[in-house]
Amino acid sequence: MHSHVRRGLPMLTALGLTVGVTALAAPAAHAEPDCGRAPVQYSVDGGAHWTNDATMPAESGSVQVRLAGVPTAGCDYHVSLGSYATQGATWATSGQQTFLGWATTTLTREHYRDTLDVTGHLPRCYGELALYSVGEKYDGSDSDHPLPHYPDEPFSGLGIASWNGGTACAPTPTPTAAPTSAAPTPTPTAAPATSAAVSTPPPGGPTASPRADQRTPAAATATPTATATAAPALAATGADDGLLIAAGVAAAALVAAGGAAAYVGRRR
Repeated sequence: MHSHVRRGLPMLTALGLTVGVTALAAPAAHAEPDCGRAPVQYSVDGGAHWTNDATMPAESGSVQVRLAGVPTAGCDYHVSLGSYATQGATWATSGQQTFLGWATTTLTREHYRDTLDVTGHLPRCYGELALYSVGEKYDGSDSDHPLPHYPDEPFSGLGIASWNGGTACAPTPTPTAAPTSAAPTPTPTAAPATSAAVSTPPPGGPTASPRADQRTPAAATATPTATATAAPALAATGADDGLLIAAGVAAAALVAAGGAAAYVGRRR
């Protein structure tokens, strides 16, 4: 019997050592690193100045963040930046907030610096920027992601820094109806003046008179008669006055001779 015990002792010893080593190694293999809260610093001027102050020095849609000190290996640190429109320039007067935009990043020992950018979602008037150490978007989508509302903020205890400010929005002008303009009164057009050269037609005559430059001169259309009436005055044409007088005398003599011949004939 003792021989069996002596032969089994080495085997039991080896088995005990194996179990002991396994038991000691198991907790070390499954131990989680103690990350704690992220030691974050931020910059709103492109990295020229870094701070961990709880109040942002200025509104900035681009915020650089970095891990301060020596981060624990194997730890992930989530950092987010939210942009909100508010009803006042301070946290106490912020009133009802409206979610505008969000950016997030994960910092590690290897990736210890990054930039959060919400420049396309900055408030136009009063607003708030919130920098906090969690990778959640608080946009009011459900009860687990409510909007900030004074005095409660959803990332309480996780906030890194915040900014409140801005100016009041200009009131929206009330549209007014365009004035109706009265239609312009047409100005009567004066009838064209009748040329003095056009004569009024006599009753029963033609309804239209020819233009002055289309009428035939009276001297050219007058028909000579054989009556002993005074000869119409002839317009001066540049002919010799003596010839005109002689022609007139001859015509008068012819008329007188004709009258005498007719009288003699009746007497016979």
